[in-house]
Amino acid sequence: MVATLSLKNMALGAPLHSSRQDSGRWNDKRVYHGGVRQTHVDIALTAQRLQPFWGAAVLDGWEGMEGNGPTDGRLVPSRIAIASTDYVAADRVGIEAMSLNPEWVGYLGFCGRAGLGQMDLSKLEIRGAKLADVTRKYQMHREIERELRWMGPMKEVPEKLG
Repeated sequence: MVATLSLKNMALGAPLHSSRQDSGRWNDKRVYHGGVRQTHVDIALTAQRLQPFWGAAVLDGWEGMEGNGPTDGRLVPSRIAIASTDYVAADRVGIEAMSLNPEWVGYLGFCGRAGLGQMDLSKLEIRGAKLADVTRKYQMHREIERELRWMGPMKEVPEKLG
């Protein structure tokens, strides 16, 4: 997914308990991993349903993770906090602070285009430290090329990651 911030955490925190008694699983999060493109779409669709119930996004960036997260990444001392009542805006600022291309984070773009929040940095009021002063270049996952295939041509069978 390239980055995990408030939208992804909220969307994937939603499908907690399985309603299928015979599934043997505690949660249905794996249902969201239907392929590199479908996962972005599923997160955006879930965010659309959850958005009326959201209060504030708070990103604790005391430490971030770069490289092969979430299980084999390296902690980095980001020393940043981001808060907003607009989850899309908070994540957009977080993406910028990590020097990521916002077009890579499909679910964030889908949410912005669906009107769930503001993606345009020029329309955001950022208080506190200047974004340029807290920006840090994060190392990407070794599978970044595969993760970005969601932007490419549709395939008959979606490629699965993870």
